[in-house]
Amino acid sequence: MSEESVPPTPVEDRRSPGCLAMLGYVLLAVVLVLLIYYGLYLLLKGPQQAQPQIIAHRGDSAHFPEDTLAAFQGAIQAGAGWLEMDVQRTKDGRLVVIHDETVDRTTDGSGRVADLTFDQIRSFNIGDGERVPTFEEAIRLAKESGIGLFPEAKNATLYPGIEDEMVQTLRQEGYLKQTILQSFVRDQLASVSGDNPDLIICPLYGLWDLSLSDIQPENAKTVCPMAEMILLNPWMVRRAHQDGRLVYAWFGAIENPLVMRMLLALGVDGLIVDDPGALRQILGS
Repeated sequence: MSEESVPPTPVEDRRSPGCLAMLGYVLLAVVLVLLIYYGLYLLLKGPQQAQPQIIAHRGDSAHFPEDTLAAFQGAIQAGAGWLEMDVQRTKDGRLVVIHDETVDRTTDGSGRVADLTFDQIRSFNIGDGERVPTFEEAIRLAKESGIGLFPEAKNATLYPGIEDEMVQTLRQEGYLKQTILQSFVRDQLASVSGDNPDLIICPLYGLWDLSLSDIQPENAKTVCPMAEMILLNPWMVRRAHQDGRLVYAWFGAIENPLVMRMLLALGVDGLIVDDPGALRQILGS
């Protein structure tokens, strides 16, 4: 037989029936494990929240410039029950509502909030003619509409004592009892809560915080874990409920109607969303 006529050595077909069957068994096993994991949770999670809270993340930030009076007014009109916002302090000691440590992303200005005076920050345009609001302005808007406040004290290291200043401002405006103060810095929350026992506090939990077994401060009536972490470990919701706490979830990157429905099914007490109108439609309210 000539060299040209020698048949080639057959190469193993990776898509052979045996390989496909093995892949099918693996996928089936994964699906079964997930069904058991989440099915068992749904059986044991306890009563469903009758009316989960709609918390507008930086206002109706899906349709308006974030953390502005327009975004907060839009959230009120969209049916939100709470206005979430970020509070920082200017160089001359004014509390302002803005998320980033610098104004570069959200305004036409530049520089760190802590290095700029209020007049400088107020001169910057956010968009649609909006300006950086003061904390007092945000409180008064909420007060006029009777909507709850959910402010986050930003960067306690950069702004020492900011939580106490926020509480003092809320007291002066007569809106402390309609407010939940949130922060990632739990020892600062514990300190301000100890000095203000009528204040409701909410520690924030972020990426890879997969457990709420050791909540600090212990007197926190609400907790705010990351939505993506709840999807990985819904049992944290059950644990918080067993301790008598409410669970409000915030989104890292996957806010959409399907994920909202999943989190509601897992028993969260509220969602912190960019689009409060979309959540209101899901809730049918």
